[in-house]
Amino acid sequence: MDPSSRMTVLITGACGLLGSHLMAALSGHYRVVGIDRNPWWGDEPLEVVQADLQEPRVLQRLVSMIAPRIVIHCAALANVDACEQNPALAYAVNTHMTRDLVCSLPSGCRVVYISTDGVFKGNKPFVTEEDLPCPRTVYGRSKVQAEWEVMLGTEDHLIVRTNFYGWSSGRKQTSGEWLYTSLASQQPFVLFRDFFFTPIYVVDFVKRLILLLESDYRGIIHLGGRDRLSKYQFGLLLAQAAGLSTQHVREGSIDEVPLIASRPKDMSLKSERFVQLTGLDVPDTVSGVRRFVADRLRPLSLRFTATEMETTQSYQ
Repeated sequence: MDPSSRMTVLITGACGLLGSHLMAALSGHYRVVGIDRNPWWGDEPLEVVQADLQEPRVLQRLVSMIAPRIVIHCAALANVDACEQNPALAYAVNTHMTRDLVCSLPSGCRVVYISTDGVFKGNKPFVTEEDLPCPRTVYGRSKVQAEWEVMLGTEDHLIVRTNFYGWSSGRKQTSGEWLYTSLASQQPFVLFRDFFFTPIYVVDFVKRLILLLESDYRGIIHLGGRDRLSKYQFGLLLAQAAGLSTQHVREGSIDEVPLIASRPKDMSLKSERFVQLTGLDVPDTVSGVRRFVADRLRPLSLRFTATEMETTQSYQ
C-alpha cells in the first residue's frame, strides 16, 4: 500500500515509554507521525517532529500540517511528586495542553487520551469505569480534569486508564527499569506490601489498545493487568522471572516513607469492560514480567514480533 494513502495517526509524547511502542507497533499499518521534545530513539527510522507542545500555537500548527484522523495523546507530566511541588506546571502540561489539543483538531478526528489509575481515591480494590474519580494528588486531579476536557471537547473520544511498565530509551529510568536495576544491583531497598496496583507490560497494553482503535467503542475504559498485587509481590515475581535474588529486598509499608504526595494505597483497576468488548483477556502478571525480561536487549521494532504464547513457552 502506498504510505501516502494510509490513515494518519498522530502520537504525542512519541519518544516516551508508551509513545515509542505505539510508534513501532502502528507504523506497519498506518502513517504514523510523532511529536516529542526529544529525538527518536528506535532502531527503525520513523517520522517524529521535535517540538515543545507548550510553546504558543505549536499544537495548532502541527495538527494543521499533519491532518491526523486519530490522535493518541501520551504526553504528560507523570512524576507524581513533581506535580505536587509544581501544580501550575502539572495543570499546564496535563490539563491545559490536552484542552488545547482537542480544540485544535479537525472534525472527524478521533482522540485517544491516555489517563491513569491515579484518578481514584484508592480505598477499594478493582475499581470500574462506573466508580467516580476522587484523586488524592495534584497529578491525579490534573489528569481527571484532562479527561473532562476530552469529554467536553469531542464525542469521538476514547479515554484509557492504565498502569504500564516497560523498557524505554534510557533517557530517564522507568519504574520497571528501576526495579530491574535495583534487583540486579544487589543493593538493599524497600518494596511496599500495602500499595496495590494492576500492572500491564507496555507491549501487551499496546496490542490491546490497537484492538480498541479498530473498534467503534467511545468513552472511558480500563486496561490493566489481570492481577491485583502489591509492589513487593510484583518485585518478587520480576526477580523470579529474571533469575535474580531477593535477599536484599525488604518488605515495608508506604506509611514509613515521607513522600511529597500522599499516594492512594489501592490503584487496582478492573478491566472486565475491555474483555467483554474485545473477547481478549488481559494478561496475568507472571507472563507479563517474563515478556518484559525477554525484551530487555531486544530492539524496539522486534518486541512486537514474538507472540505472547512463544515468550511464555520459552520459560517452561
